[in-house]
Amino acid sequence: MLDATTATLAPEEFRNLEAGVKWDLTERLAFTAAAFRIDRTNTRANDPVTGVAVLTGESRTKGLELALIGQVTQGLQVTLGYTLQDGEITSTTTAAPAGRTLAQVPRHQFSAWGRYDLTDRLGIALGAVRQSQQFATISNAVRLPGFTRIDAALFYKLSDAVQVQVNVENLTDTDYYPTAHTDNNISPGAPLNARLGIKLRF
Repeated sequence: MLDATTATLAPEEFRNLEAGVKWDLTERLAFTAAAFRIDRTNTRANDPVTGVAVLTGESRTKGLELALIGQVTQGLQVTLGYTLQDGEITSTTTAAPAGRTLAQVPRHQFSAWGRYDLTDRLGIALGAVRQSQQFATISNAVRLPGFTRIDAALFYKLSDAVQVQVNVENLTDTDYYPTAHTDNNISPGAPLNARLGIKLRF
């Protein structure tokens, strides 16, 4: 539902250009790479002080994505990903001048996840997320520091129809700040936490 602020803003439009390649290293392991550029018009962002949505005109985001996904050995599965990106405002408005970096667009992002099946029933996994620093808002006055988060998981197959899964996030209980609403309203990441899931197959 539109409120009084967003109702007055024109719809955002964008053009996405992308080119990519895929290389099957083996029958079960693939490498992909893609370069992209996204041009947006009628963009909006949160005001750095009030948090109210404001028009920021035009912007451009460009970058490169790399991924390695598949099975390395009979018991080991991996998912590796890296993104290099750069986003900036390309038109001057009352909200921000051209040339400012887009809010919450880290230049580097890396993720890694590996699962190893110890038996036909039991599997363990470990992963990491790394993100470089980013600006909290379009003011470019406050930086959210880069961080690394470690996650883990345990999988156990009770039967062909039932699997139990335990996910542990932020294994090292790291303090980090992934998002922000304004320059002084910054959200911390979740502390060490775990969740239990059960998958049923009918």
